[in-house]
Amino acid sequence: MRIPIHRRLIFSLLIFSLFPISLYARPFVLVISQDDIKDAVNSPDSDNPADPDSAEWDEFGDSDSHKSDEELDPGSWRPIFEPDSSAAEPSSEPDSLYYSGVSKMVRAMSASEEGLMDEGVSEIEAAASYGHPHARSVLGFLHGSGQMREKNKAKAFMYYHFAAEGGNMQSKMSLAYTYFKQDMYEKAVRLYSELAEVAVNSFLISKDSPVLEPVRIHSGAEENKEALRKSRGEEDEDFQILEYQAQKGNAAAMYKIGLFYYFGLRGLRRDHTKALSWFLKAVEKGEPRSMELLGEIYARGAGVERNYTKALEWLTLASKQHLYSAYNGMGYLYVKGYGVEKRNYTKAKEYFEKAAENEDAGGHYNLGVLYLKGIGVKRDVKLACQYFMVAANAGQPKAFYQLAKMFHTGIGLKKDLTMIHDRTSREHYID
Repeated sequence: MRIPIHRRLIFSLLIFSLFPISLYARPFVLVISQDDIKDAVNSPDSDNPADPDSAEWDEFGDSDSHKSDEELDPGSWRPIFEPDSSAAEPSSEPDSLYYSGVSKMVRAMSASEEGLMDEGVSEIEAAASYGHPHARSVLGFLHGSGQMREKNKAKAFMYYHFAAEGGNMQSKMSLAYTYFKQDMYEKAVRLYSELAEVAVNSFLISKDSPVLEPVRIHSGAEENKEALRKSRGEEDEDFQILEYQAQKGNAAAMYKIGLFYYFGLRGLRRDHTKALSWFLKAVEKGEPRSMELLGEIYARGAGVERNYTKALEWLTLASKQHLYSAYNGMGYLYVKGYGVEKRNYTKAKEYFEKAAENEDAGGHYNLGVLYLKGIGVKRDVKLACQYFMVAANAGQPKAFYQLAKMFHTGIGLKKDLTMIHDRTSREHYID
């Protein structure tokens, strides 16, 4: 009987489909020995400040609200699990085959239809024959695990290779791990650095931003049904109760609903306009945490016209409510000269220091960037490394990335490709 195999396959593929979006830092403690620190930690041009418009200062990047789900998460299975009647149909035959194949595989597990599972895999193979990267990635997984197709590591590697060349994130991770296990560190680091950059760019400035939430995969067991039910979005009974509480004036409920819509949590589609509305209502009821999110919304132009002046106003109000992470946003605006008369690196440093003094990891990270780049201060890579260490140990994802780049380039730390893997790979894992 092959159905149990199908069930294991679908469970594995569901985890596989979530792989590229489970990107956040583990709370590891990092220890760097004196041998890792270079004696000549500062380059000859240490007195020349770097451009403050460099990639390190991207917390308020262009809003991605205008982008489609496909642009944000290529090859995502979202159209299958969250059908949207207003969404455009697949734009090409390979796309149609890919989504049809995945859909059939999922339905086959639910209906225990062996033939439908075979049809789905055949359509995936047809899409892969066109060079479809995400279909190739699925075939790499099937051949690598020996499910539905013969176990063949050579074929799995081939499919992963071409899928990675086409931009598939799961395949890049699989290849990077393969290269690392074979001590091919240069190739592993190249892929890990690409993945880490994608992860880092997904983080927002707010403290403990829930960019993604862990989701328990429903395997049919009774104890998992409750976890699955909580991802039904607006149809979920708990959400409806929370919404009722918010409508009755509960400020905490208003704030929580705003979070759900802003980040697209608990099965809800991201809706920045609704998030803005709920945060504003929460502030009127005296909920201070909404102030910082409103500052971010106006700075990013998420669901509203971008307005740095309003962003600074909201962040300032949040900081007065002892939300110390708001100081990072304020410091950022002064580094860039947004919403203020002119750039003021001294004031920016003061705000970052206030955040750091109150044990905010973002404050340590931003101070590290100042000293690494020599922006408003004398460049000191050794001190930058110390700030990044504190931030990383507090779970700040970008700090892991900066330390990895320092090990990669040999700036401030001795070049060590094994340490690069250790830092960057910590930013990617399945919960």
